[in-house]
Amino acid sequence: MKNGRIILKATLWNITPVGIGSGNDEHSDRDVVTTLYPIGADCELLPPERIGEVRFFKKLPFIPATSFMGIIQRHFDTETFKEVEKYWGESEKNASFIDCSDILITELPKDNQNKLIPVKEIRDGIRIDSVKGTVAKGAKFDYELLTPRAKFSLNMIFRVEPVVWDDKKKKTNYNQALTIASDITRVIENGFDLGSKSAVGYGKIKGETNLYALDFSDENQFKQWIRNDLYKKPASKTSSSFLLTDNISFEIEATFKIKNSLIIRSYSKKPDAPDSTHLKSGGKNILSGSSIKGALRGRAERILNTIQNDESVTRTIIAGLFGDVEKKADGVTVKLDGYNIPSRVFVDEIPIEDVKEEIQTRIQIDRFTGGTVDGALIEEVPLFPAKDKEHIKNFKIRVKEPQPLDKGLILLLLKDLWTADLPIGGEKAIGRGVLKGVRATVKDGKEEYVLLEDFKNPKKVEILQSYVDELKKAQRLDCRKYYDDRIENYKSKKQ
Repeated sequence: MKNGRIILKATLWNITPVGIGSGNDEHSDRDVVTTLYPIGADCELLPPERIGEVRFFKKLPFIPATSFMGIIQRHFDTETFKEVEKYWGESEKNASFIDCSDILITELPKDNQNKLIPVKEIRDGIRIDSVKGTVAKGAKFDYELLTPRAKFSLNMIFRVEPVVWDDKKKKTNYNQALTIASDITRVIENGFDLGSKSAVGYGKIKGETNLYALDFSDENQFKQWIRNDLYKKPASKTSSSFLLTDNISFEIEATFKIKNSLIIRSYSKKPDAPDSTHLKSGGKNILSGSSIKGALRGRAERILNTIQNDESVTRTIIAGLFGDVEKKADGVTVKLDGYNIPSRVFVDEIPIEDVKEEIQTRIQIDRFTGGTVDGALIEEVPLFPAKDKEHIKNFKIRVKEPQPLDKGLILLLLKDLWTADLPIGGEKAIGRGVLKGVRATVKDGKEEYVLLEDFKNPKKVEILQSYVDELKKAQRLDCRKYYDDRIENYKSKKQ
């Protein structure tokens, strides 16, 4: 094909909540971006071909094409394949060869009973003071998210035409365009992360794709283009690829039981509802990624401070591994336009299975009189585990660009979770949030270690122990160089 179009059509759905901020704060500290959707007589979303039936318009979330294209571009190896950059456009050289629609909702989220649920949910966020173990003063915020299990429509069009390449010759870009389109279908079908807080499991999206091609040298196909009849000529995906290889090579996947009970507090606006219930998303009880990562970060800090007594070393390693943001002098308030170090630790948001919800009434005792404090009657709904069941499956910790010291620290965190020593969620002081390990697999590149079976293999135990031994070298400058360089790199970008 010398001149024509390649069309990618996809149906997407979000597996976990998606957060794409609009800059507004009408409903929370950070509201999701919305646009107007046409609504019909039965309050259903209308496709473009039924626009004449519109009764009113309603503001609902959407995924901007700019957000999608920016994330997709990061999957391509532009260092090795320089020609790929042309397709997203180069300043003062050429416009983008790709036209992408905004990604609009086609089907609102539903629960397990196929009933519609709110399309937006609000999550509470806090920052824990690692010294006191309590919420840091002033570090309470909330944010809006797009609820899981919505469906979206994506349309992308790739221009095929003669292009002047680096050898100054004019050649058709058909092969490159088809390869890029094929790569994007692979990214979509394998799943990708979009929006904020992807390190704690938000923004996981997958989809089904189809490719089509229109050759303008064929008069009938050119007429199809004029009539906007784009989807009659299927195209075959290429086997070649411009995608980056995955650099997450250290991963832990585990299954746990809940030992006693668990609660990650969520608060209702209804006056007759319990004071707090366990957090739900899309109608399901979940173990939130932010709770998991917060617990891991806090314990990692304690481990490093136990092994060595230099707090600056601990701060450097934690910032280089779990990420950090620049704060003001009070150590709590985030500095506007400050540096931001992204996390290299990724966790998922996990459904909790085979549990029951029970209302539990609690009171506060006056320590002087021994009686109940007036007005201190609390109703909450924690989760209680069913016996002989696995409650938390597919618990994952992934590390990007893993260093030997990272691996040792993550293994110790797994040990603490496994042995019921690291609780997650709220009300730890009364025994909630403690987990018991059932099985776990550690993947280190091509090597795999199964707990506890491989503890019988001296060679594998020696390798795992060598990672833990790296923590003893934390104070050495050569061991910290990677972390120092990473921090300085992101600080210098802001300067």
